[in-house]
Amino acid sequence: MTKVSPGSWFLSLRWKVLITVFFLMTVLTLVLGNFAYRELGRQQGFLLESQQHTLQQNLSHAVSQAVDVAVSSAHQVLLLAGSRVFEPKLSHSEFEALWGEVQLAWGLDAFGRIAQNSHSGFYLGRLPGDDEYKWFQRWSRASVPIWRIHCVERCLLQVQVPVLKHKVAHRFYLEMELTSLLTSFRSQDEFELAVLSGREDSANADLFWGRKLFNISNRQTSLPLLEEARASLSWQDVTAKQRLYRLHGEPYALWYFSLDASDDGPGIVVLWQLDEWHQLLKAFQQNILGLLLIALLLTGALMALVAWSPIRRLEGQTRMLPLIAERRFDEVRTSLKPRTALFLDEVDMMGSSMLELADRQQSLEQDVDAYTRELERMAMLDVLTGLPNKAMLIHELNKAIACVGRVHDRIALLFLDLDAFKRINDALGHNEGDELLKIIASRLNNSVRSMDTVFRQGGDEFLILLRGIRDEQDIRRVIHKIFAALQQPVVLGNHKLIVTTSIGVAMCDSPSVNAEELIKYADLAMYQAKDAGRSNFRVFTEDMLHHANNRLMVEQDINSAIAERELSLFLQPIVGLKDGHIKGFEALVRWFHPSRGLIMPGNFIPHIEESDAIIKLGNYVLAEAVEILKRFRLLGWDDIYIAVNLSARHYLTPGLSDYIKKLLSSSMVPPQSLLLEVTEESVIEQVDKAMEVMRELKLLGVRIAIDDFGTGYSSLSYLKQLPFDVLKIDRCFTAGVLENGADTHIVTTVIDLAHHLGRTVVAEGIETELQCEFLEAAGCELAQGYLYSKPITEEKTLEVLESIAITRRWPKGADHVPLGQKAG
Repeated sequence: MTKVSPGSWFLSLRWKVLITVFFLMTVLTLVLGNFAYRELGRQQGFLLESQQHTLQQNLSHAVSQAVDVAVSSAHQVLLLAGSRVFEPKLSHSEFEALWGEVQLAWGLDAFGRIAQNSHSGFYLGRLPGDDEYKWFQRWSRASVPIWRIHCVERCLLQVQVPVLKHKVAHRFYLEMELTSLLTSFRSQDEFELAVLSGREDSANADLFWGRKLFNISNRQTSLPLLEEARASLSWQDVTAKQRLYRLHGEPYALWYFSLDASDDGPGIVVLWQLDEWHQLLKAFQQNILGLLLIALLLTGALMALVAWSPIRRLEGQTRMLPLIAERRFDEVRTSLKPRTALFLDEVDMMGSSMLELADRQQSLEQDVDAYTRELERMAMLDVLTGLPNKAMLIHELNKAIACVGRVHDRIALLFLDLDAFKRINDALGHNEGDELLKIIASRLNNSVRSMDTVFRQGGDEFLILLRGIRDEQDIRRVIHKIFAALQQPVVLGNHKLIVTTSIGVAMCDSPSVNAEELIKYADLAMYQAKDAGRSNFRVFTEDMLHHANNRLMVEQDINSAIAERELSLFLQPIVGLKDGHIKGFEALVRWFHPSRGLIMPGNFIPHIEESDAIIKLGNYVLAEAVEILKRFRLLGWDDIYIAVNLSARHYLTPGLSDYIKKLLSSSMVPPQSLLLEVTEESVIEQVDKAMEVMRELKLLGVRIAIDDFGTGYSSLSYLKQLPFDVLKIDRCFTAGVLENGADTHIVTTVIDLAHHLGRTVVAEGIETELQCEFLEAAGCELAQGYLYSKPITEEKTLEVLESIAITRRWPKGADHVPLGQKAG
């Protein structure tokens, strides 16, 4: 059974489908119902607008008809009265005799003739007031009937009728009740009418929106509705178009029709009950809900009929999926038997796919198991040589360390690095290099004991785990066998090679040692063996670890030492052998560490020779040497030069000549005052590059010296091609020049060689007068050593220079206590 993650609820697919369909049906029904409901509302608005327009037309027609009746009545009255009525001298009593008959026949409330002076006419019935007289005066020149509806105590229709008699214009006035007009307007009983007067400024509470109520239809039911409308609606609500209101809990349409041209004149309020229309809307809503319920029930039944069975089969297939993950393939095949039917669906296709998936998954699982076993084997073996790799080394080394003191007294780890393998690989190619590694791996395997294991860490590095070591002789015997096996020539194509290796040894006699630490110790010992020369081995000691830690400290502190100017230059004089005159100085660096005190160059330069820090140090020494030369020149010592030692890495760095050119130009020091010393071995390692750099420096005017000559393995043909200026004989030869015949021969030969090449010779390490006499006799030009002075500070040098300013002869017999090795 598939587990449900916390915070989740399981809901079957069948219910999801059913709920989804119900939801969609509900939304669809609501959308359609809303559309239909909105359409009914729109129809209702159209009905209200149409009804309002019809009522407006009916009102206009009723008013027009009433006016026509009034005009017709006026003419009939005039016919009845005869022509005497047009005479100015007609008495009021003569016409009054006709008033009863006129009033009864035409339902008039007032009748009269309007004279030029409106007050001098005669009037029957209700007499005109000031407002009527103003109205008469305003329309005194009208040629058509003029009417208005006037409301004071009652609302009356008042008409002025102009009559032309014997080419004389006469005007007659009549008024009548609005009863016939309202009766004509209210053609249907479904409407209720209320006649309101014009707007008044009175604050009377009986007024309706500031207007008096004169007439109302069906007073018993209509008046309460009108009062509720007055209480709840403003005049703006009453005059708004197409507005519906609920009065007494029933829907009503309320309209206002003005009986006057002005907005403040009398008018009619129409109330129309819309109960039947709202009943229709309510019935529609009920029908929509009924249809929705029926649709949902039918949909549910249809889903149960059509989709229930496939979903149930799909649920069964879902329960089978975890079984595939649990590798229960037989159960899956038993439960998911193919279904035989006329019409197959997607669920059937999924069942078939799951069966195929189970078969493929089972086959894949079997392949993966086989590949895993193979990968586990390969992960522990080196692909090229077939030897165990570093992962296996860690595993086996931890096991061996754990057995120390129980199974074995001690174990040893040998770290082998082939000598000069990179050169062989670059010269012969990687394919030949790989073949060489295979041969070396085979020879190493044949050189160890049966209990020992050879590992390849990578590249040209191999490690050998020696078990059951009793004493160091056991280790030496294995190492000698390895050296002997590797000394046998290796033939690769047309090349015959002799491969050597440097070996570091780390022994373990305690189970508390960590495997990585043991590898680190063997690695440190291997580098010590490398420094001792080819085919050497060294056993790890604590001094090696101290040396490594010291190297790390130097690498970390040297940059800050340069920045904080903790480094100073000491100067050792270089003197002419014939006259004893000072010719120059060699600059030797000293480090005054803030916590460790004075550090000699031999204790920090070897640690940084392979890093970029040696370049920074070399540039610093060059800059300081040029500054000292600048100060010497200011004191008048223009012919003195300073020699600066350059490491091989610094010497071959791109941009060296540009840097020196910038230093010399900024300090105004002539380039021949600077002598750059490079070792014989560093030049020969990359002779082509070295010659190119020498040419660049020679173009600047800087002189070059080959230092420690005779200690390397340089070819004389290469030496002949190099454009150097000075050859320096190493102190190891000058020290024994009087006692050792070989040293004597080497020194004289080097001097003769230099002279044949046109070079100057400097002998280092001169400590006695006899050495000076021999070298002078042999033709050596310059000497340097403790006979003249140990390396001294710039201040001490200036004191000596000041004392010899006239003779320029450097004094002999200075303090000969050695202060360290030279370094650049």
